[in-house]
Formats: sequence, structure tokens, C-alpha cells
Amino acid sequence: MRHLVRLGLPALFTLITACGGPTGYDKPPNLCEADGARCVSVPVRDLLAVDGDTFELRRLTASGGEERIRLRLIGWDSPEAGDAANCAEEARLGREVEARARTLFSGGSKVTFLAEGMDRYGRVRAHVYLDGTHVGWLLSKEGLAQLLEEGVQADWCG
Repeated sequence: MRHLVRLGLPALFTLITACGGPTGYDKPPNLCEADGARCVSVPVRDLLAVDGDTFELRRLTASGGEERIRLRLIGWDSPEAGDAANCAEEARLGREVEARARTLFSGGSKVTFLAEGMDRYGRVRAHVYLDGTHVGWLLSKEGLAQLLEEGVQADWCG
């Protein structure tokens, strides 16, 4: 067990998740496949990964301008980067998740999301799917996102 402690929390979380251990998450269903679901589909080029749980939809308006809508992933949390991070390890993981989310989007073709209201920061709360698979789950497989208990922020500092 001592050698696992030396690995650090992020490495341990990744190891357990990869092995399907108790913190591994089952692949969530695509809610957009349900009858009557009112989802929006956009080409992946219209969505920018701000970080692992916030995305920005950029669309041209009829008048030729650009509309930007921030989406906040429902039910998942990822580490913050920069000044929003609570420690150096979270900032490092935050930079890693930002890069990984952008890489995931660059390899995809379609983003679908199911909006469910607004959060306190004015972002649209949404379930977000990349080519049919939940983005939070994709990032969790690499230890870069965790299921979010409503009102409780994940501790990325260990």
C-alpha cells in the first residue's frame, strides 16, 4: 500500500478507474437517444473546450455576428487551471484536462447536448456528448473528471 501512496492521488485514481475498480464509472446512457429528447447537434468545430466541464458554443448569427454560449457539464467536475485552482497539482491537472478535451473534440465530428436550465454563472447546464459518448465519462476514464455530487466540489489536491 505504501507504494500506492507514493504514486499520488491522481495516479491512484487513474489506476483504479482503468481497472474498473470502485471509483470507475459505468458509461452513462446518451439521453439524446430517448424518445422526445430535445437535443441540439452541432459540428464539433462550433464548440471550444474551455476546460473539462465548461464548453463554449460559437455560432454565426443571421446578422453575420457571432453568438457565444457557455455550456456547463451536468453531473461532472474536472480540475481547474490557473488562478481558479486550489493547489499546484490541481492547476497541473487543469492544464492537462484542457488539452485533452481539445484533443478529444478535434478528433470528433458531432457534439450533441441536452440543455437543462442555467447555473449561477449564466452558463447553460447540459449533458454533452461527443459522437454519442458523454464527454464527462470520456475524461473520467483518464482521471480527468469525476462524478459531481450536487453542491460538493471534488478535491483535486489530494
